[in-house]
Amino acid sequence: MINITKLNKIDFLVLIGIVIIGLIHLPFPFDGDQAFFRLGALEMQQGEVLYRDFWDVKQPGIFCFYFLAGTFFGFNEIGIHLFELIYMVFLSIVLLLSLKSYFRHRIIASLVPLLTVGVYYTVSQPWHLTQVEALVSFPLFICIWLTYLSCKYEGKQRFFILLLSGFIGGIVLIFKLILLLILLSIWLTILIYSVLIKRQKIPQVFVEIFIPLFLGIIFPLLFVISYFAWFNSLPILYQTFFLYPPRIVANFPFEPSGLFPGIKWFLNSFYPLILAATVAVDVSLRKSKNILTLLLVVWCIFAWGVIVLQRGAFWEYHYLLLFVPLGILATKGLDVLWESLKKLSSPLTTILLIFLFFLPLSNTLIKKSVVLVNNNFALTEDTRFKYQTFFREKYPSLRSEADLISQPGSLPGKIYVAGDPSIYYFSDRTQATSLRGWALEYFLPEQWKKLLEELDSSKPPYIFIDYIQLPTIKENFPKMLEFVEQKYRILRQNDHGIWYILL
Repeated sequence: MINITKLNKIDFLVLIGIVIIGLIHLPFPFDGDQAFFRLGALEMQQGEVLYRDFWDVKQPGIFCFYFLAGTFFGFNEIGIHLFELIYMVFLSIVLLLSLKSYFRHRIIASLVPLLTVGVYYTVSQPWHLTQVEALVSFPLFICIWLTYLSCKYEGKQRFFILLLSGFIGGIVLIFKLILLLILLSIWLTILIYSVLIKRQKIPQVFVEIFIPLFLGIIFPLLFVISYFAWFNSLPILYQTFFLYPPRIVANFPFEPSGLFPGIKWFLNSFYPLILAATVAVDVSLRKSKNILTLLLVVWCIFAWGVIVLQRGAFWEYHYLLLFVPLGILATKGLDVLWESLKKLSSPLTTILLIFLFFLPLSNTLIKKSVVLVNNNFALTEDTRFKYQTFFREKYPSLRSEADLISQPGSLPGKIYVAGDPSIYYFSDRTQATSLRGWALEYFLPEQWKKLLEELDSSKPPYIFIDYIQLPTIKENFPKMLEFVEQKYRILRQNDHGIWYILL
């Protein structure tokens, strides 16, 4: 049913290039988000139930990814990043196998992993790696490609392809529910295409498309619901998915200026791809009206909509929702330009022009490689830590904070950190409460009260309050500080925050 073209020699060379680029990022440090995901996954591995025993507003997909990564390769930087590299290599293979017929020139088709996965690694810093928006691009692409493929078939074949597309769409939603906006836009585009181009009747095509999609999408969602029902956690699941997010967003009024830093990072990082993709969109849509190009453009447009709707946090990594469609369209742009480039005086001139076009991305990758070489490829613990410190200057101070409670004679037990979760990682301890100490600015009033109750009942031997989080606590729930001052004494106070020890 699905004709898969075999990989050629150039494809294998490109895949080797992707592996090498990924290996450069293998020892990258955790940022706060990654340390937090790792903490939640570790607690899951120790038998805790997500949301009931360890709470966050995000859907379970990201924690499941870290759970698998940690279980197979270890709950550390290399283990998590190695699993992501394997994941991205599989994405690269899928892109190569599925998009061969989309490009006219085989040599250009082989470049698609470099302009998607390769660019993702190149532009990413510790904060960007293994974020939801990057990881979800894999199932999102498969879902869209299957939807596109369904246009070529009728009857049972189309039904099963759309059923599978819906199933993969359900996996996308397990990563992030708001991505339903992108899925619906893609599926509605196929509906409109079937009505306007294939001249099918609306009621008939609506049933043919959305019944298999609906049947497919409910399977992964029912699995998640059944899992949490088994642990009697459906109420907290419902609150986390549907009640908390709109209230959190409502607490942060929309400020257009908040968009600018993320847009600036996106344009600085991806402008070569944007320019090449513009050529593809113009030629592929205007001249050939290619439906896959249309679907990729729709993905980009509605990804921007998803970013804007998350008005409480316009983070740079949100724009990673675009790296796959933008990279594919950029490759298509090169494919369109290849005939003109081949007419140049020599192949060397062509290669030089392409190299100069992507020189900014090359510079970034070269700088990362030089740092790795200068630190002896980060093969030992000391050289790896120096390498990590280059990319995250806070790493030594965070390890220093953790060292305080890791000395012989330190009190055992879970701790609470109102600050960077990397302290949990370096101290090899877990969280004493279900509610986090990371991103406290997003807490709702009732969560502050629950946090105080959990601290009182769990009595962690150590509490750390980062000076960055201190104003948030003072403004939203000063009773927490009163509680800490009554039940604890100061163990150490420095420029980063205050350590408290239980009386």
